[in-house]
Amino acid sequence: MSRFRQAFLMATLEQYLGLLIGVGTIAAMARLLTPAEIGLGVIGLGIGTIVFSLREFASPDFLIKRDHVDTQDVRTSFTVLLALTTGLSLLLYLGRGWLAEFYHDESLLSFLDLLIIAAFVETLSLPIIALLRRDMAFGILARIRTAGSAVAASTTIGMAVFSGGHMSFAVGLLSGALTTTLLAFAARPVVSIFRPSVSSLREALHFGSYMGATSVLNKIYETLPQLLLGRIMTPSSVGIFNRANAVCSLPDRVFLSAVFSVAFPVLAEQVRQGENLRASYLRAISYISVVYWPSQILLALLAYPTVRIILGENWSDAPPIVAILCLASTFWFPVILTYPLLIALGENREAFISNCIARIASAVVLCGAAFWGLTALALSQFITLPFQMMVSLYFVRKHVQFEWMDLMEAIRPSAIVTAGAMVGPVIVIALHGFDLDISPLSGLFAGILAIMCWLTVLIRTRHPFLTEVDRLWQKVPSWMALRGTGKNAADPSTVTPAE
Repeated sequence: MSRFRQAFLMATLEQYLGLLIGVGTIAAMARLLTPAEIGLGVIGLGIGTIVFSLREFASPDFLIKRDHVDTQDVRTSFTVLLALTTGLSLLLYLGRGWLAEFYHDESLLSFLDLLIIAAFVETLSLPIIALLRRDMAFGILARIRTAGSAVAASTTIGMAVFSGGHMSFAVGLLSGALTTTLLAFAARPVVSIFRPSVSSLREALHFGSYMGATSVLNKIYETLPQLLLGRIMTPSSVGIFNRANAVCSLPDRVFLSAVFSVAFPVLAEQVRQGENLRASYLRAISYISVVYWPSQILLALLAYPTVRIILGENWSDAPPIVAILCLASTFWFPVILTYPLLIALGENREAFISNCIARIASAVVLCGAAFWGLTALALSQFITLPFQMMVSLYFVRKHVQFEWMDLMEAIRPSAIVTAGAMVGPVIVIALHGFDLDISPLSGLFAGILAIMCWLTVLIRTRHPFLTEVDRLWQKVPSWMALRGTGKNAADPSTVTPAE
């Protein structure tokens, strides 16, 4: 378990660094570009996301699932990926004229051209990234991805400063892909992948068939409502909803993204070792809920000062959308583990079916709500996310034996901690006449009170997550001593197994 915790800590570090970069980029772009310009960028990126999500049909993640990986497997992965990327790029290139006409914006032609180039560059690194994930080398991955994000962010902001408009997003994406690919090859120079091979084609396609379908469903679900908004409403509406969703997703990026990055490799290794996943699953649910629920509800209460700090004063329509999305997102907590768990168990078909049911039904609801405006689109999440939660739990229980009371027992302490953590923020809001539009300073004070209350109730209830907090706290003196000796990552004695 120490190796798994090390992997999680490194993935969490990556998420924190990525979060700082992401928030800085969002804050800068919200002040440099108009909602309409951001909306056009979201539309262009959304089109590219849906098209190139089809590459998951040749997902290199099958390298993680295999018991043994050889050079032929890696070469097959790259060969199939490159062939599929070429076909998708040609399709997008031929259809970009129609898309530009559909959205009444000729600049989409150049935008999509840059996305095609970025997709080719990114494809070069995907097998290497999969190998690093298989080895749980999350320290190396954190450095690679953070550097890529930093370059992409600085390029995007720089282009916006020099009046690049929504094209800034495309140029930033290309620069980030170049950086990530170069660093991936520097970390693991597997040049043999450029030699074509199809020796493991059957295994790759079998794994990728369900993986690809699932990925396409996910991307359509995430981007189609915004693309539909861009057609039936103004690009400004797309920009407002996208930025509100970005603010709402901050807790997700801090906590759940790290969980998802580590979950599949860790669960796959536990399955290979024949371990019982019941205890691991319920423990993970308990850990997720005790940090995710308070953070989402707190963000809902502090939506106005948070938007004012991150996006600026010109986004006054965003806070109500942020609050609605955050409250609805509290139902998301078990969904994040379902897909990696089923894939690790080899139940690719089950993973696809569960995702298919949840995403298609939810996409229909979201797209229907989009015709009624931003508020209706946000409120529809109170239908889609609880539905996805129930579908997720149903399929998990088919393969991980636990009773509903076991689940209730696992999350009950988290509910108590969440309620206790909100006492401080509610008092601050009450002192302002129960008006959520409080100042950033008051919001900061409410956030500090929430953290203090969270820690207090966590200790009083002896929540299982307290074990992880204690373990992390006990490592602080050793880390400080390590810094005092002058050691660094280049010292072999300080390198962890995951690196």
